[in-house]
Amino acid sequence: MFAKLATVIIVLGAMYGALLVNRQKRIDAASEMSRIHFRLQDADQRRVRLQVDVAKATTVSELEKKLAKSHERADFKSIPNRYDPENMKTPSAVEDPRTIAQRSTGPKKKAGAG
Repeated sequence: MFAKLATVIIVLGAMYGALLVNRQKRIDAASEMSRIHFRLQDADQRRVRLQVDVAKATTVSELEKKLAKSHERADFKSIPNRYDPENMKTPSAVEDPRTIAQRSTGPKKKAGAG
């Protein structure tokens, strides 16, 4: 009788110990997920700050000044912005940029055909 009681107590103790280990692993996993989430938020904030810095440094006037200083880029021609919010109302309006470029330039004519 004593052996059965001792066995039951040992088995229950082992079971509760295993449950505590599982609980601690879940708590550790949640803690690690929280730390990763905060690191991602910090990285996103740094990325946005860098994007703002780049946007400030790449205004048209700043680019023109830098290009004027550089004699190598004297033949620089700006590419017009093709973003049109009116055409972007639906996701189906998004097209491949190569298709848009081909359509905007039109078919190429041969030199002797004309």
